[in-house]
Amino acid sequence: MATFNEFWKAYPHCRRPPRSKKAVCRGLFKMISTTGRKTTCEGIPLDLKATPEQLVVAAKAYAAEIDGDGFTRSRHEAREYVPGAQVWLNQGCYEDFVDMDDDMDEMPTPEQRGRFEVV
Repeated sequence: MATFNEFWKAYPHCRRPPRSKKAVCRGLFKMISTTGRKTTCEGIPLDLKATPEQLVVAAKAYAAEIDGDGFTRSRHEAREYVPGAQVWLNQGCYEDFVDMDDDMDEMPTPEQRGRFEVV
């Protein structure tokens, strides 16, 4: 079973001073991976629920996208604009990186998620 520490290590933290408190993120991780969390983002109601494994896989996929060759900015510049882990969890951004209805055998590629045009 995946743990919060695996998620925290995999998440691509920004280069600026940390904006997310690890304890707050640990609480969000636990809530999302057990009972779920109901919230809103820009007025849209969200029902956040994922397994610990899905959260870790999503964090790794997000880090790969930020550090990968398909990103339009330099790696250093990309890391400047990474949202804090607290925001990323709170807004359900992990759903962009995993198929929430799948058993997580493999990570979707950026092309499968429709993030980039294939040149």
